Amino acid sequence: MMLFQKQLTPEALNRLNASSAAGHLGIEFTEVGPDYLMARMPVDHRTRQPFGVLHGGARYY
Repeated sequence: MMLFQKQLTPEALNRLNASSAAGHLGIEFTEVGPDYLMARMPVDHRTRQPFGVLHGGARYY
């Protein structure tokens, strides 16, 4: 089953999200499949909690 109606590319998604929360957190889309997206997110000052580990609200499965 195809989840997305348009042909998306990682480059197009990154342009669309440049000024969104994903862009501000440094999330970079790397792969688009028929029913999935792949992205990576840096663990830095934007996504770490005060104890220095990745904030639980910044992760996904």
